[in-house]
Amino acid sequence: MIERRDWKPEEVLRLTLRVLIGFVAAGFLQSLAMHPGVFGSATVEPWKALVLGQVCLHAAVVASVVAFLKSHGRGWCQGFGLAVGGGARAVGMGVLAGLAFLPAAYGLQWAIGTWLKTLGVELPPQQAIRILTEADTWGRSAIFITAALAAPFVEEMIFRGVAYPFLRDLGWPRFALWGTALAFGVIHANRSVFVPLTCFGYLLGLLYRHSGNLLAPVAAHVTFNTAPFVLMALGIQVDR
Repeated sequence: MIERRDWKPEEVLRLTLRVLIGFVAAGFLQSLAMHPGVFGSATVEPWKALVLGQVCLHAAVVASVVAFLKSHGRGWCQGFGLAVGGGARAVGMGVLAGLAFLPAAYGLQWAIGTWLKTLGVELPPQQAIRILTEADTWGRSAIFITAALAAPFVEEMIFRGVAYPFLRDLGWPRFALWGTALAFGVIHANRSVFVPLTCFGYLLGLLYRHSGNLLAPVAAHVTFNTAPFVLMALGIQVDR
């Protein structure tokens, strides 16, 4: 179980604003990079622009979290329980949970996508998936590092590491689980994956609640995000 964190509301608000500013700035920089002629006469390859945006966002979030933890006088282990129950055990639990959830996630996505298509709703592929598909080996490797390895840790710090215990400590344990799960589904901005990602966000919250170690949801998240790259390497079409 997670011990009380007692995050200061004013610091949570400050962290939220910093992350939002970083998100907007990273998106703006990525758009500029994809605009012909902005960074020289040649157009920047889409995968480079995508990675640039992700790196900038991740750097902004990490810097914001460092300042957040410092304002509470805590380090990474104290703030996110990285030493609770043993790191290897937490990682193993997360990997197993991530693998177990994959069939349900893809099954839900297929069912919802099929239903939306019967209603005449267009489901264009996610920009990131399109860029990944068109990228060369170097591009796919760079996207893998930022999307499958770095993004899970960054996202889990915010959703499970800060938001979940903050809401739970206010006396709203159910809202803490479902609220962070819903927010997790919303930020990915894709109708066909909203339900499976919301369910996955709920699972990540449960993992953190029961393990007390943020490494558990991070490991599950990494496992989940690695799946499209494995499927692509196997020649299986990815549409997530």
